[in-house]
Amino acid sequence: MCALAKDQARKDFLRLRRELTAEDRAEAVQGLARIGLRGVQQRVPRGGTVAGYLSVGSEPGMDALLSGLVRAGYRVVVPVCEPEWQLSWSDWTPGTELVPGLHGSLLEPSGQRYAASDLPELGLVLVPALAADSAGGRMGKGGGYYDRFLAKLRADGNPAAAVAVVFEHEYVPAGSFETTPLDAAVDAVLTPEAWRPVPSEHMYT
Repeated sequence: MCALAKDQARKDFLRLRRELTAEDRAEAVQGLARIGLRGVQQRVPRGGTVAGYLSVGSEPGMDALLSGLVRAGYRVVVPVCEPEWQLSWSDWTPGTELVPGLHGSLLEPSGQRYAASDLPELGLVLVPALAADSAGGRMGKGGGYYDRFLAKLRADGNPAAAVAVVFEHEYVPAGSFETTPLDAAVDAVLTPEAWRPVPSEHMYT
C-alpha cells in the first residue's frame, strides 16, 4: 500500500467529513457516547480522571460522551491551548463557563488550569484526529499540540492510554497515510461502532 502524504491525506479526510449528513453526525454522537462510556468504564475506575476535548467544526460530536462520563462519576478535564504549542487542562462539566482561548475561535473553560503532573488520577486521554490507522498512527490537524503532550506524558511515566476519536470511515488500515517518528501513536481508536485497541506488536514506535 502506498501511504498518502500528510497534506493530501488531510485534504481528503476533511472533504469526506464535510460530506457527512446531519443524520450521519447525529448517529455518530450517539454511538460515540454509548461505546465510549462502556470502553472507559472497562479501563478506568469510577472516580478517575478522563482527559477529553470539546469538539469543533466538523469533528465528531463529543458532548454526549463527556456528559455521560460526568454522570457516571468521572472527573473530566479538557485542554487549554498555551503558547509554544503546549496544552494545559481544566475541569469540565455540562455547565462549565467557556471563554475564547489563545485561538479566539476555540472556546475553553475559564477555570483553573492544570499540568498533567497535577492530575495523578489521569487514566485515559481521548485525542481528536482526522484519521487513525490499525497500527496506532494518528492524523492530526498539524499543530502538534497532542504529539508534544503525549510524548511528555509517556516520558514522565504516566501509563494513561491515548485513544483517537474518529468517524467510522476514518479508521483505516496501517500505512494508509504518512507518519513520522514525531507523530505520537495512540493505544486505541474509538469510532461510533467500536473501541479498537492497537495490538502492541503492531503499534508504531
